[in-house]
Amino acid sequence: MNPIIKILILADFFIFSGLGLINPIFAVFIKDSLVGGSLSTVGIATAVYLIVKAVLQIPISQFTDREQASVREFWTLIFGYLIIAATPFLYLMIHTVLGLYAVQAFYGLGAALAFPGFMAIFTKFADHKRAGFSWSFYSTVTLLSAAAAASIGGFVGEQYGFRMLLLGVGTLTFLGFFTTLGLALFYDDLRLVNPQGIKPFWHRLMHFLGRHKHPPTLPPAGGIMPK
Repeated sequence: MNPIIKILILADFFIFSGLGLINPIFAVFIKDSLVGGSLSTVGIATAVYLIVKAVLQIPISQFTDREQASVREFWTLIFGYLIIAATPFLYLMIHTVLGLYAVQAFYGLGAALAFPGFMAIFTKFADHKRAGFSWSFYSTVTLLSAAAAASIGGFVGEQYGFRMLLLGVGTLTFLGFFTTLGLALFYDDLRLVNPQGIKPFWHRLMHFLGRHKHPPTLPPAGGIMPK
């Protein structure tokens, strides 16, 4: 499993762990913390997020697919995860139902940006001979992280309140965002249409240092570099 896939899996480990803390009791947060919050508000808020994501991810995916050898999917993934990471902190700032709907729409935009980029990069760099294992491993890691977080999210909310819980959610989602920045180490590889094997980061660093330790010989004045 190459390091690009490992970065994506680790990023979503943090993202799903953070979101797993709040998801099981999100309805309670809306009902108890917002003016005018009710069970119908929960349904509408969920619908706003899903509709925005569903509508926007198609044109965004068309934008990222427009050029084969591009890194558009890298940038949409980065900006999408930044929006997702910021969403828990925005929940701390709202007090009305309309504010909740606005944050949910913003969250949907982040998910719409992140999804095509994540899928494109994962599909491009996954081991195609073991594609089933790669996707299954990713699914297992994210599901277990969400399950573990869900098991303690209610306890944290009950004992320390929603503010502390959302701070924990935001911390984990920002860890996921910062993890995706590690993809910048493989920026050149992301531009390849048909990527070959990806060397580990430390191998790449040693190669870079060794190349600059022994600079190339300059050709003689007026002459041609010998082969």
